[in-house]
Amino acid sequence: MANICTNERRNQCNGFRRRPQFGQWMWCIILKCLISLPCIFSSCHGVNISVTLVPSGMIYIPYGDPLDILCIAEEGRAEDLEFYHGGEPLDSEIVNATARRLFRKNIEKQVTMYYCHNNATNKKCTTRVLVDGPPSNVTNFSCISKNLDELNCTWPHIEKYSTTNYTMSYMFQNRLTKSSPAKLIGNTWSCVWTTTTEPAYRQVEEYYFIQLKACNYFGCNRQNFTIDHFAIVKPDKPSNLKIIGNNTHSVQLQWNIPNNMVDLLQSVVHKIEYQIAKIDNTSYFRTVDTSHLPVKSKTYKFTLTDLPYAHMLYEVRIYIKSSFAKDDKYWSDFTYEFFTTASERPQRPPDTTVGAFAQSVYNDHNQYKRVVYVYWKQLEEYEEGADNFTYKVVATQNSRRPQTLLPDKNKSLSYVILQNASLDAIDVYIWSTNDIGSSENGSHLFIPSKKDTEALSVPSFTKLAYENGTYKLSWIGIEGIDNYTLFWCQHNSTQICAGRMNFTVLDPNKNTHVIHLPRENRYQFAISANSGFKTSGMTWASCDISKDAIPMYGFPVKLDHDAPGTTYVKINWTMSCTLQEGIIIGYVLNYCPVLDTSTVCDQSYGNKSQLRYINDPNQKEINITDLKPYRTYQFWLQMDTTYGLKTIENALTGVTTTEDTPSSPRNVKISDVQYNSLNISWDPPLHKNGIIWEYKILNYGKEFIKKSEKVPVNDKDNTRSLVIGDNLIKPYTNYSLSVKACNAAIDKCSEPSPKFGIFVRTRIGPPSQIKTPSANVNSGTLKWERPSHFGGIVDHYQIKRIKDDGNTAEYITTTDLEYHLIYCEGAELSESYQVRAVNLDTDPNHGILEHGDVILPDENDKGPGKFEGEWSDKSSVTCGSRDGITMTLILLAVFAIIGVMYGSIKLYKKVRKMEDIKPVLPNGLGIPEKESKYVYGGLYSTNKDEKPSSDEMLLLPNSRTTVSTPENKQNTDNNCGSSEHTDSTALSDTSRGPIERHASTSDDGSDSSLHLEVEPIRADDNNASHDEEDSSNSETDNSRGNSPYLNDNNFKKNPSGYVQSVVNPGSGYVQSAPAPHKSPLAQPTTQPTSSSYVMAALSPPIFTTGVAPPTIPSQPPASSGYVRPEDAQAKSMMNFPKLGPSPTKVFGSESLPTMPTLPQPVKHGADSSYIQLQSLDALTSHKQPVRSNVPLKPTASSGYVSPGDAVINKHLNNMLSGGTLAEESAILDPTMSPDAYCRFSWSTDPANDNLHSLLTDSHTLKSSKN
Repeated sequence: MANICTNERRNQCNGFRRRPQFGQWMWCIILKCLISLPCIFSSCHGVNISVTLVPSGMIYIPYGDPLDILCIAEEGRAEDLEFYHGGEPLDSEIVNATARRLFRKNIEKQVTMYYCHNNATNKKCTTRVLVDGPPSNVTNFSCISKNLDELNCTWPHIEKYSTTNYTMSYMFQNRLTKSSPAKLIGNTWSCVWTTTTEPAYRQVEEYYFIQLKACNYFGCNRQNFTIDHFAIVKPDKPSNLKIIGNNTHSVQLQWNIPNNMVDLLQSVVHKIEYQIAKIDNTSYFRTVDTSHLPVKSKTYKFTLTDLPYAHMLYEVRIYIKSSFAKDDKYWSDFTYEFFTTASERPQRPPDTTVGAFAQSVYNDHNQYKRVVYVYWKQLEEYEEGADNFTYKVVATQNSRRPQTLLPDKNKSLSYVILQNASLDAIDVYIWSTNDIGSSENGSHLFIPSKKDTEALSVPSFTKLAYENGTYKLSWIGIEGIDNYTLFWCQHNSTQICAGRMNFTVLDPNKNTHVIHLPRENRYQFAISANSGFKTSGMTWASCDISKDAIPMYGFPVKLDHDAPGTTYVKINWTMSCTLQEGIIIGYVLNYCPVLDTSTVCDQSYGNKSQLRYINDPNQKEINITDLKPYRTYQFWLQMDTTYGLKTIENALTGVTTTEDTPSSPRNVKISDVQYNSLNISWDPPLHKNGIIWEYKILNYGKEFIKKSEKVPVNDKDNTRSLVIGDNLIKPYTNYSLSVKACNAAIDKCSEPSPKFGIFVRTRIGPPSQIKTPSANVNSGTLKWERPSHFGGIVDHYQIKRIKDDGNTAEYITTTDLEYHLIYCEGAELSESYQVRAVNLDTDPNHGILEHGDVILPDENDKGPGKFEGEWSDKSSVTCGSRDGITMTLILLAVFAIIGVMYGSIKLYKKVRKMEDIKPVLPNGLGIPEKESKYVYGGLYSTNKDEKPSSDEMLLLPNSRTTVSTPENKQNTDNNCGSSEHTDSTALSDTSRGPIERHASTSDDGSDSSLHLEVEPIRADDNNASHDEEDSSNSETDNSRGNSPYLNDNNFKKNPSGYVQSVVNPGSGYVQSAPAPHKSPLAQPTTQPTSSSYVMAALSPPIFTTGVAPPTIPSQPPASSGYVRPEDAQAKSMMNFPKLGPSPTKVFGSESLPTMPTLPQPVKHGADSSYIQLQSLDALTSHKQPVRSNVPLKPTASSGYVSPGDAVINKHLNNMLSGGTLAEESAILDPTMSPDAYCRFSWSTDPANDNLHSLLTDSHTLKSSKN
């Protein structure tokens, strides 16, 4: 078709178009249009889909006409087209190369879909076909007038295919009114006219002639209907119904009817019904004759009479309808009212009969009394007559005052209880009573004495119940009676008629009776034997046997059991009711496990109970085994009788077996395995055998964790699960987990499940924290240990380096346990290092291994992939201060202090070497000191425990020298040539003991001392002598203060800072206290520092201090030459700690004698005026002396003797005094030990010899020694 409509036509048209003839051109256009006509319409519902249907759109076919549809293909051939209906292909014929036709005759009414499918293009075109005719006649057309307010006509909807529209009109004055459209409500058409519609509802028209018009696509249909207007009226219900008069058995009613019924309707009829509450069935109403009521009235009154019961609730209903209406559907809705008739006193007393009492005897303080239940048959409720209905009972016992009783309404109105009744006869009267009054008559009941009732007692009374409500009663007959009275009421366990009691009188010759009662209830029975005024009273049936499937309720059987075990129990029973021989064939004991404390069998053990049959009627016990531990079982007994198998009421007992070891948990599984947790789940044991108090999780057979809970024995299906975490699960660790259930009551646990555990290895996780790494700055390495727990296969380690506590960290990755790096590179203050291990998770199962019920992670669970352990503690390396300022300042300050100290010490040493005028004399010539001497060349004081030398003591006026012994010589510690420098301790006049020689300091630092024993000599009369301790312990100021001759004040500081001796200017001798003077200060002569000599005597100006000493009244004259005791202490040269008193400089260094080991002194002239002192120990011809056991001071390095050594020795003292002690040797006595002397020389020029001056001016030459 496409070729025809396009290419072929275009070629033909093109050929015609080239010709100039006009006619041929027109023929081309006409031909093109004719050929293209199918293409113009080749669309389906306006959409070009290569296939179309003709006719297009909805196809309407009148019923009886054929179906004819043409399908045209724009693309493809006719063979490619196919018609379908309801999914099934239809036969069609080919019209041409591109069209196919569907033709059907006698098609049924329908509305359906047809479509044509183009198989070449897989496109289809659909059309809807409606086959129908004009509307048919409606059926069940009806109209109803609602209270003459509106007219509503309805008819059912019957059209299935076409859409039909209905309109309705009626004839008025021989012409049709305007049509009113009908509405479809559900499946019913309705057209309503009211007084306000157009056309309006005409209420007074007796007949309506209605035309109904129905139209659809195929045509219209008209129907005519005639309606009897007043016969179709349904009035509204009556209104204002009320009770205007009320009596005991009648009431007067009043009501109104609707206004339209009064004004427009000619007549109405009424229907009145009433119902008695609690008597009539709810669907039953009693009808009243209303024919005497007027047919037309606004208000109606009616007296409802013959009401049977006073004080009874009634319901009354009133209906109305048109008198022309024939159908009951036109009755109006009812109006109703409830009312209660007026009250009255009861019309009769309750019925009672002889023997209608039950009694029991008891002993009250040795007096027998009885409790009597008095019964009667209650009145029906409709007979009560008023509110507060009850019964009044008056009982008279002999001559006692009558006792009035009322029944307990909360229990029953069928009886009263006579408490503390006597054993004598009792007269009882019973009345019915209410608020209005009591019944006119009363019922009488005579109760014989206890003795008379016992004579007629029925010994046995049995009830046999049948399933259909029939009861067979039997008893042992009694002779000589008038009759029996049979009582019955609804059954209860107390054998008291709580409900309504009934009775009947039986012939005295009978001992059985059959009675039929409603089977809906169970009943209990009693019987009494009567003879005249005597009666047995009520005897209740003791044996209650049932036939068929009814249980035996009143057959007393007690079922009991012994102490149960875990799987067994013994059941026994006893019966108090005896049946005839042969009735009982055997017993059936049934039992089953029950749910908790109920009597319902546990369905998990099956619906059927187990049973044991006992075929011996005399057997009363049985041992039941094969029970489950800790299960509650219900046992009940059945009796196999000749009437069949009977179930005995209340013949049952419950037993709970004891606990036992539970079975193993089931379905143990492990899931959600993480590196720090996992989930283990299980089902409770199939047989708990008690209460499971806890589950224990085992790891390789050892207890791992507990899950405590109380699992009830009936808990069957709840799966337990436990997430194990809390630092119990470690990453990449093997576990073998199992579960066992434990019963804490008996302290027993099940076998673990599974027996050998479920193996699982946890996921790869973070390694544990590494210990603090060690940093070796020298080798440039950082070392650490492996983590204690790997958490996987450690892939590498990370090093975090932070410089100067900054926020920026440098991260280094390595696989080794050490790393070489350059410390403090780019850091100024410090560097900190931390190390952590890192695991990479590249395993598809994330490192999990399993053997058993372990749920592996999902393939999509990628996990973090990387697990980093915790950083180790910091390892810090100090580099420098921040910005170099702080550390630089500290270092500069330290170096400055050290430099100042070092420079001060060097300067001090230099000055001392240059200006020291202290003579270096042999031992004994120095001034003794109490504490210590400064050691030049060191900052520490010497030993304080050394004693002054004997040579020093010889210079003291009050001291006396003892002859040296060989032992003393062996004990000597130093000589003149010794290198050690020690302090000399000033001895008091009371000192005793051996005096050791102390070393004198020469230029090279050697010390020598002569150790002699000194015997204390009495001092001046002004000084009191006293004994002191050993000289080695006399280090206090008292030692110096007790000497009246020597004092530190003898030496003063010169302006240069060095101490020099105070010399008398006139005599040249050292004075104890120079006299004050005002002459200019004499400057001391500075001697060369390189000289090793000490001047023996200096010119007077040299020893002046230049400072005027303070004037002290008690000091001796300056010319006396004595040294005060308080002046014997040396002044401190420098105020250094632990250095003791400062040494006093006595002489210049030029006067020091030269030592063999020192350089030669500078020559001052041909005539030398210097004494050269040299230690004899320094000479090669002398042996080294034996050291004393007294500790020595550290060696002085300055080469000078201390001021304390500047004391004239004993030999010089002998020269100054001009005599020699008897025990002492002469000066330079060659026979004495070499240790006692030093080689010295002095000038022969008297002008320069200070010793000569000393000898001349000394006052001691003329004074005697003490």
